[in-house]
Amino acid sequence: MDLFARLQGMKVLLVEDEPLIRDSLQRFFANENCPFIAVETGEDALEVIKDTDCDIIITDYRLPGMDGLEFLKRAQRLNVQFKKILLTAYMTEAVISEAFRIGVHEFIEKPFAMEDLEEALIRVLEKKIISNGPPLAKKNLDPRGD
Repeated sequence: MDLFARLQGMKVLLVEDEPLIRDSLQRFFANENCPFIAVETGEDALEVIKDTDCDIIITDYRLPGMDGLEFLKRAQRLNVQFKKILLTAYMTEAVISEAFRIGVHEFIEKPFAMEDLEEALIRVLEKKIISNGPPLAKKNLDPRGD
């Protein structure tokens, strides 16, 4: 199934302070039936998610004010039902460890190609389908048969 067909109706929030990346991703999502919101800071993003249920949040790690991981921690307190993708040029062990601890689903290392984003989105969507599948589907995935 086509990526954008799978994204139809899902709301994507981008938190990125670099205008070039924001604009590129805005164009990437522009012609699809996928609501897309782009903001510059974690503070702005928190205001968005107070009023909007987002399905996927893509955030940069380095942001003005709070960093991307702090934003995700605060966002989870408001709405825990979203998938998390972290963009970063600072892929350190500490960042990765903290990101896993708070439930980041995918990492995209900067600089990145749009194919990297597409692959991350596909993986996130596959995880969403499995996690929201019927109980029987989950049971069939359990090797113990529980």
